[in-house]
Amino acid sequence: MVELYRDAGLDIYEKVHYSHGEHIREVDQILSWYLPRGTRILDIGCSGGLHALEFARRGFSVTGVDVEPSAIERAEERSRSLLLRAAFHALDIGRDDLASLGTFDLIYSLGNVISHIDKNRFGDVLERIRKRLDQDGIFLFDVLIKGNPFLEEIREEEHRIFWKRKLDEETDLIRMDGFFEEFDVTCPFEVWGYSVEEVCSIVCQSGFRHVDYSDRLDFSPSGISTTNPFCVNFRAYMKEGV
Repeated sequence: MVELYRDAGLDIYEKVHYSHGEHIREVDQILSWYLPRGTRILDIGCSGGLHALEFARRGFSVTGVDVEPSAIERAEERSRSLLLRAAFHALDIGRDDLASLGTFDLIYSLGNVISHIDKNRFGDVLERIRKRLDQDGIFLFDVLIKGNPFLEEIREEEHRIFWKRKLDEETDLIRMDGFFEEFDVTCPFEVWGYSVEEVCSIVCQSGFRHVDYSDRLDFSPSGISTTNPFCVNFRAYMKEGV
Protein backbone atom coordinates (compact mmCIF):
# COMPACT_ATOMS: atom_id res chain seq x y z
CA MET A 1 0.00 0.00 0.00
CA VAL A 2 1.16 3.56 -0.81
CA GLU A 3 -0.06 6.85 0.68
CA LEU A 4 -0.87 8.80 -2.45
CA TYR A 5 -0.38 12.41 -1.37
CA ARG A 6 3.01 12.29 0.34
CA ASP A 7 6.60 11.54 -0.66
CA ALA A 8 6.76 8.73 -3.25
CA GLY A 9 2.98 8.59 -3.38
CA LEU A 10 2.86 12.25 -4.41
CA ASP A 11 5.22 11.42 -7.29
CA ILE A 12 2.72 8.81 -8.49
CA TYR A 13 -0.25 11.16 -8.06
CA GLU A 14 1.37 13.93 -10.11
CA LYS A 15 2.65 11.65 -12.86
CA VAL A 16 -0.74 9.98 -13.29
CA HIS A 17 -2.87 13.13 -13.20
CA TYR A 18 -0.69 16.04 -14.31
CA SER A 19 2.30 14.86 -16.35
CA HIS A 20 0.72 16.16 -19.57
CA GLY A 21 -0.13 19.66 -18.38
CA GLU A 22 -3.62 18.77 -17.16
CA HIS A 23 -3.34 21.40 -14.39
CA ILE A 24 -2.78 24.08 -17.04
CA ARG A 25 -5.90 23.03 -18.90
CA GLU A 26 -7.87 23.01 -15.63
CA VAL A 27 -6.75 26.55 -14.85
CA ASP A 28 -7.79 27.52 -18.40
CA GLN A 29 -11.22 26.01 -17.76
CA ILE A 30 -11.65 27.98 -14.54
CA LEU A 31 -10.57 31.19 -16.25
CA SER A 32 -13.10 30.60 -19.02
CA TRP A 33 -15.74 31.78 -16.53
CA TYR A 34 -13.70 33.52 -13.83
CA LEU A 35 -12.33 36.62 -15.53
CA PRO A 36 -10.96 39.16 -12.99
CA ARG A 37 -7.20 39.76 -12.86
CA GLY A 38 -5.17 40.67 -9.80
CA THR A 39 -7.48 38.41 -7.82
CA ARG A 40 -6.56 37.01 -4.41
CA ILE A 41 -6.85 33.22 -4.68
CA LEU A 42 -6.74 30.48 -2.04
CA ASP A 43 -6.01 26.89 -3.11
CA ILE A 44 -7.28 24.45 -0.46
CA GLY A 45 -5.51 21.11 -0.77
CA CYS A 46 -2.83 22.58 -3.02
CA SER A 47 -0.64 19.45 -2.89
CA GLY A 48 2.62 20.16 -4.75
CA GLY A 49 1.38 23.57 -5.91
CA LEU A 50 0.88 22.92 -9.63
CA HIS A 51 -2.43 24.77 -9.94
CA ALA A 52 -1.49 27.53 -7.50
CA LEU A 53 1.75 28.29 -9.33
CA GLU A 54 -0.01 28.29 -12.69
CA PHE A 55 -2.35 30.97 -11.33
CA ALA A 56 0.67 32.85 -9.96
CA ARG A 57 2.37 32.67 -13.36
CA ARG A 58 -0.68 34.45 -14.79
CA GLY A 59 -0.42 37.31 -12.33
CA PHE A 60 -2.77 36.28 -9.53
CA SER A 61 -1.97 36.62 -5.84
CA VAL A 62 -2.06 33.03 -4.59
CA THR A 63 -1.97 31.23 -1.26
CA GLY A 64 -1.94 27.44 -1.03
CA VAL A 65 -2.68 25.23 1.97
CA ASP A 66 -2.40 21.47 2.44
CA VAL A 67 -2.50 19.08 5.38
CA GLU A 68 0.63 17.26 4.17
CA PRO A 69 3.92 19.06 5.06
CA SER A 70 5.94 17.20 2.40
CA ALA A 71 3.55 18.49 -0.28
CA ILE A 72 3.98 22.06 1.00
CA GLU A 73 7.76 21.63 0.89
CA ARG A 74 7.49 20.56 -2.75
CA ALA A 75 5.25 23.54 -3.58
CA GLU A 76 7.72 25.94 -1.96
CA GLU A 77 10.64 24.37 -3.83
CA ARG A 78 8.75 24.76 -7.12
CA SER A 79 7.91 28.36 -6.31
CA ARG A 80 11.58 29.17 -5.74
CA SER A 81 12.83 27.31 -8.81
CA LEU A 82 10.22 28.96 -11.07
CA LEU A 83 10.79 32.39 -9.50
CA LEU A 84 7.06 32.69 -8.83
CA ARG A 85 5.61 34.39 -5.76
CA ALA A 86 3.06 32.34 -3.82
CA ALA A 87 2.54 31.61 -0.13
CA PHE A 88 2.17 28.03 1.08
CA HIS A 89 1.11 26.79 4.52
CA ALA A 90 0.67 23.36 6.10
CA LEU A 91 -2.69 23.24 7.88
CA ASP A 92 -5.78 21.08 8.24
CA ILE A 93 -8.93 22.87 7.05
CA GLY A 94 -11.02 20.32 8.91
CA ARG A 95 -9.61 21.52 12.24
CA ASP A 96 -7.45 24.66 11.92
CA ASP A 97 -8.53 28.29 11.97
CA LEU A 98 -8.27 30.01 8.57
CA ALA A 99 -8.55 33.61 9.78
CA SER A 100 -4.80 34.28 9.68
CA LEU A 101 -4.80 33.66 5.90
CA GLY A 102 -6.79 36.83 5.15
CA THR A 103 -9.64 37.18 2.67
CA PHE A 104 -9.92 36.08 -0.94
CA ASP A 105 -11.91 36.69 -4.10
CA LEU A 106 -11.75 33.07 -5.26
CA ILE A 107 -11.22 29.97 -3.15
CA TYR A 108 -11.00 26.60 -4.87
CA SER A 109 -10.48 23.01 -3.77
CA LEU A 110 -10.00 20.38 -6.49
CA GLY A 111 -9.21 16.68 -6.45
CA ASN A 112 -12.06 15.72 -4.08
CA VAL A 113 -10.28 17.32 -1.12
CA ILE A 114 -13.63 18.11 0.51
CA SER A 115 -14.63 14.43 0.36
CA HIS A 116 -11.66 13.63 2.60
CA ILE A 117 -13.11 15.78 5.39
CA ASP A 118 -15.36 14.07 7.92
CA LYS A 119 -18.87 14.57 6.58
CA ASN A 120 -20.13 15.76 9.97
CA ARG A 121 -17.71 18.71 9.72
CA PHE A 122 -18.58 19.73 6.16
CA GLY A 123 -21.01 22.47 7.17
CA ASP A 124 -18.61 23.97 9.71
CA VAL A 125 -15.77 23.94 7.18
CA LEU A 126 -17.99 25.67 4.62
CA GLU A 127 -18.85 28.39 7.11
CA ARG A 128 -15.18 29.03 7.86
CA ILE A 129 -14.38 29.15 4.16
CA ARG A 130 -17.27 31.56 3.56
CA LYS A 131 -15.82 33.93 6.16
CA ARG A 132 -12.59 34.08 4.16
CA LEU A 133 -14.37 35.29 0.99
CA ASP A 134 -15.03 38.91 0.13
CA GLN A 135 -18.58 40.07 -0.59
CA ASP A 136 -18.43 39.00 -4.26
CA GLY A 137 -16.39 35.87 -3.65
CA ILE A 138 -16.79 32.38 -5.10
CA PHE A 139 -15.89 28.99 -3.65
CA LEU A 140 -15.22 26.32 -6.30
CA PHE A 141 -14.93 22.71 -5.16
CA ASP A 142 -15.67 19.13 -6.14
CA VAL A 143 -16.89 16.12 -4.17
CA LEU A 144 -17.40 12.43 -4.81
CA ILE A 145 -20.99 11.53 -5.67
CA LYS A 146 -22.55 8.42 -4.12
CA GLY A 147 -24.40 7.60 -7.31
CA ASN A 148 -27.46 5.48 -7.86
CA PRO A 149 -26.69 2.68 -8.26
CA PHE A 150 -23.43 2.89 -6.32
CA LEU A 151 -20.66 1.51 -8.52
CA GLU A 152 -18.30 -0.76 -6.61
CA GLU A 153 -15.82 -1.05 -9.48
CA ILE A 154 -14.73 1.84 -11.69
CA ARG A 155 -11.98 1.94 -14.29
CA GLU A 156 -10.48 5.30 -15.25
CA GLU A 157 -9.07 4.46 -18.66
CA GLU A 158 -7.40 7.84 -19.14
CA HIS A 159 -5.35 7.52 -15.94
CA ARG A 160 -5.15 3.71 -15.90
CA ILE A 161 -6.63 3.47 -12.41
CA PHE A 162 -8.93 0.67 -11.28
CA TRP A 163 -11.06 1.49 -8.24
CA LYS A 164 -12.73 -0.96 -5.87
CA ARG A 165 -15.19 0.77 -3.54
CA LYS A 166 -17.53 0.00 -0.64
CA LEU A 167 -20.19 2.39 0.62
CA ASP A 168 -21.43 2.43 4.21
CA GLU A 169 -25.03 3.47 3.58
CA GLU A 170 -25.54 4.68 7.15
CA THR A 171 -22.57 7.09 7.24
CA ASP A 172 -21.87 7.57 3.49
CA LEU A 173 -18.24 6.64 4.16
CA ILE A 174 -16.64 5.19 1.03
CA ARG A 175 -13.66 2.89 1.39
CA MET A 176 -11.71 2.80 -1.85
CA ASP A 177 -8.64 1.00 -3.13
CA GLY A 178 -7.12 2.49 -6.25
CA PHE A 179 -4.84 0.24 -8.29
CA PHE A 180 -2.45 2.34 -10.38
CA GLU A 181 -1.60 0.04 -13.23
CA GLU A 182 1.40 1.98 -14.55
CA PHE A 183 3.17 1.73 -11.18
CA ASP A 184 1.72 -1.60 -9.97
CA VAL A 185 0.73 -0.07 -6.62
CA THR A 186 -2.51 0.11 -4.65
CA CYS A 187 -3.51 3.20 -2.66
CA PRO A 188 -6.24 3.04 0.01
CA PHE A 189 -8.66 5.88 0.81
CA GLU A 190 -11.50 6.65 3.16
CA VAL A 191 -13.72 9.42 1.80
CA TRP A 192 -17.32 10.57 2.08
CA GLY A 193 -19.88 10.54 -0.70
CA TYR A 194 -22.69 13.01 -1.31
CA SER A 195 -25.72 13.53 -3.47
CA VAL A 196 -25.92 16.72 -5.51
CA GLU A 197 -29.06 17.80 -3.64
CA GLU A 198 -27.33 17.22 -0.31
CA VAL A 199 -24.35 19.40 -1.22
CA CYS A 200 -26.56 22.24 -2.48
CA SER A 201 -28.57 22.14 0.76
CA ILE A 202 -25.49 22.22 3.01
CA VAL A 203 -23.95 25.05 0.98
CA CYS A 204 -27.04 27.21 1.41
CA GLN A 205 -27.32 26.38 5.11
CA SER A 206 -23.71 27.55 5.50
CA GLY A 207 -24.58 31.07 4.44
CA PHE A 208 -23.88 31.12 0.72
CA ARG A 209 -26.57 32.83 -1.36
CA HIS A 210 -26.37 30.81 -4.57
CA VAL A 211 -24.87 27.52 -5.83
CA ASP A 212 -24.64 25.79 -9.18
CA TYR A 213 -22.96 22.59 -10.30
CA SER A 214 -21.60 20.77 -13.32
CA ASP A 215 -19.66 17.65 -14.16
CA ARG A 216 -17.41 19.90 -16.28
CA LEU A 217 -14.93 22.30 -14.73
CA ASP A 218 -15.71 24.96 -17.32
CA PHE A 219 -19.41 24.73 -16.32
CA SER A 220 -20.57 24.58 -19.92
CA PRO A 221 -23.30 23.78 -19.53
CA SER A 222 -24.34 23.85 -15.87
CA GLY A 223 -25.96 20.68 -14.62
CA ILE A 224 -24.91 17.08 -15.13
CA SER A 225 -24.48 15.74 -18.65
CA THR A 226 -23.23 12.25 -17.73
CA THR A 227 -25.09 9.38 -16.09
CA ASN A 228 -24.06 8.54 -12.52
CA PRO A 229 -20.97 10.81 -12.38
CA PHE A 230 -17.94 9.91 -10.26
CA CYS A 231 -17.61 13.48 -8.95
CA VAL A 232 -19.26 16.86 -9.53
CA ASN A 233 -17.99 20.46 -9.41
CA PHE A 234 -19.83 23.12 -7.41
CA ARG A 235 -19.65 26.92 -7.36
CA ALA A 236 -20.89 28.59 -4.17
CA TYR A 237 -21.48 32.33 -4.38
CA MET A 238 -21.57 35.02 -1.71
CA LYS A 239 -24.31 36.91 -3.54
CA GLU A 240 -27.41 36.08 -5.56
CA GLY A 241 -28.07 36.84 -9.20
CA VAL A 242 -24.79 35.44 -10.53
